Amino acid sequence: MFMYLIAMIAALTGFLFGFDEGIMSGVIELIKKDFSLDTHQTGFMMGLLPFGALLSSIVTGRFCDWVGRLQVLRLVPLLFSFAIVLIIGTTSYSALCAARLLLGISIGMSVVVSPLYIAETTPSEVRGKLVICFQLAITIGILSSYVLNFLHASNDFGLSWRWMFGVGFIPAAILFVGALFLPETPRWLCMKGHKEKAEQVLLHLYKGRVSKYSQSRAEKDVHEIGEAIRQEKRSIWKILVSKKVMPCLSLGVMLFFFQQLSGINVIIYYAPTVFNKLQLGSHLATLLATVGVGTLNVLMTIFSMRWVERMGRRPLLLLGFLGTAASLGVIAFISYFGLDQLSWIAAICVFVYIAFFAMSLGPLPWVMMPEIFPLAVRGQGASFSAASNWLFNTLVVAAFPIMLHSIGIGPTFACYAIFCILGYLFSLRYVPETKHLSLEEIEAHIQSGKPFRTLGVRSKM
Repeated sequence: MFMYLIAMIAALTGFLFGFDEGIMSGVIELIKKDFSLDTHQTGFMMGLLPFGALLSSIVTGRFCDWVGRLQVLRLVPLLFSFAIVLIIGTTSYSALCAARLLLGISIGMSVVVSPLYIAETTPSEVRGKLVICFQLAITIGILSSYVLNFLHASNDFGLSWRWMFGVGFIPAAILFVGALFLPETPRWLCMKGHKEKAEQVLLHLYKGRVSKYSQSRAEKDVHEIGEAIRQEKRSIWKILVSKKVMPCLSLGVMLFFFQQLSGINVIIYYAPTVFNKLQLGSHLATLLATVGVGTLNVLMTIFSMRWVERMGRRPLLLLGFLGTAASLGVIAFISYFGLDQLSWIAAICVFVYIAFFAMSLGPLPWVMMPEIFPLAVRGQGASFSAASNWLFNTLVVAAFPIMLHSIGIGPTFACYAIFCILGYLFSLRYVPETKHLSLEEIEAHIQSGKPFRTLGVRSKM
């Protein structure tokens, strides 16, 4: 339970991410009214969060290597809370924009440091399911914000839109206090030469929780980590673009490319709009359906935690691409041919899509991101992968209203379905299997010069 507690505390950064992502869908019209914003001002303000996240995610890996994973983890709730204070108290558009930028910076840091921290403090037997705690926290944050939006719209909730953001103080405070009691990761300690401290942390984390874990096992693990560090003495940039590591970087970027091009953030940001286009019913009905989407998102992420160590990363990813492609294809077909009598089937397919995404495409890129890079460049590799997530996120969300207006919802969802099919083919060819392999074993395979895609699936290639 202790390892699960550590993972849950670290994963609270994901709740902050998901909460802000969902809350804006319910309050944006109120903000526009209060500040008398035109379309361009609204777009600029909304774009500042992903822009800040993109910038911070690029540098967070190096920052994690410099000051440590734990210090960055403690910084995230402080920046997030300061941004919330600005939002609650501001009466100016410029301060509101500054708050959105600061929120983006804190969230960009969170998506790098949390998976990195969890992966480096957990044993290989449960690493996948514990890293998924981060994605689970994102989905719980989204669901919480959807519920707040629904209660606010139904006039059953007395908070103003400013204090709806203020609810985020609660998880931020829990994260900050909890992080005060967390240890630094043993791999970062080894990287900085603190081997004895790393052994102590390993014993504290694993003894009594991992079968037959002893002082000699801790010494052996620290030795293996040290050997991995000694093998790489080149600059980080030379390592990242080297023949051995470039496939890892390409995989990290492409996993997020297909995750975002599957259209998930269209559903998250524009769920009420999508349900309206599918003629689901009244505004409250669409908001209630959106709460249903958030609930299913949470439940299927929990399912993923159970199966990621049983099925493995690769089979679960392939299953997810097939399921999302099929559901999006049905939505596209019904919408394109105007089969209004079948709109209820299209609405069900939105939920089917969420189910397959939440158990596969949602969590697995975050699980694999800290697994697939050597220790020397793990922070920077995770940074570039997370930055690509924000870049593709921004492009998809910005393009959706334009595509919806120009070609309609059917062809738009058909495009997302095609990218899911391409994601399946890419995963079938290039995605390795990292289930139950230690980070050092994965790194040894990378350094061996063997094709990265053969890791864990040699017999199938």
